[in-house]
Amino acid sequence: MYSSIYRRFTKLLLEMTDAKKKNLTINTYFEKDLGLDKNDLKILRIKIMDEFGVKLPKNIFKEFNTIGELIGLIEAEFGR
Repeated sequence: MYSSIYRRFTKLLLEMTDAKKKNLTINTYFEKDLGLDKNDLKILRIKIMDEFGVKLPKNIFKEFNTIGELIGLIEAEFGR
């Protein structure tokens, strides 16, 4: 399931940024590596909730900083 979530998640990021697919890894930081600002992160949060049907708190990116961390959370939510 992880690879399916990863593909869908990275597709969202590629639509929002000028990042190349090869540059996105589980260790990619949203702010530091992709240059997402607070507004971008708000939009990303909404897109994630729409895409995966999960609820995320407004301050999710204070605790979850990388692609891998957030995908792990989404995967855990699917297991519930």
